[in-house]
Amino acid sequence: MLVFLGLALANDSAFGIEPLERAVINDERLVNLSGATLGEHIIVNQQIQITAKITNTQEENQSFVYIVQIKDENDIVVKLAWISGSMTEYQNLSPSLSWTPKESGVYIAEIFVWDSLLTQGALTPTSTLEIITS
Repeated sequence: MLVFLGLALANDSAFGIEPLERAVINDERLVNLSGATLGEHIIVNQQIQITAKITNTQEENQSFVYIVQIKDENDIVVKLAWISGSMTEYQNLSPSLSWTPKESGVYIAEIFVWDSLLTQGALTPTSTLEIITS
């Protein structure tokens, strides 16, 4: 006789925290190398930083990957970069990744916060910023 026994959980809600509530992302913005906030209009060949404030909402440490994907007007990815780290319980971080636009146009920066590149578990909803270069 062969018996299969399995258990599947769609999310962590049985344990108190929904997957997309393990961290919070806000204050998404463009800054210069000194950290001063920029508007959405950027000059071609001006190096900028795409940054956001991330908060671990848990009573435990959380590994994370901060990913920025920039797409042009044709929805083609022109930049993909990430950094990884770990946040202690309730810690706030403001990671940033740099980009230098080479051409005029309208771009969309998508910001993802995942638990790792391997498992790709989203910690926050995706955020977007519009970037206009000239």
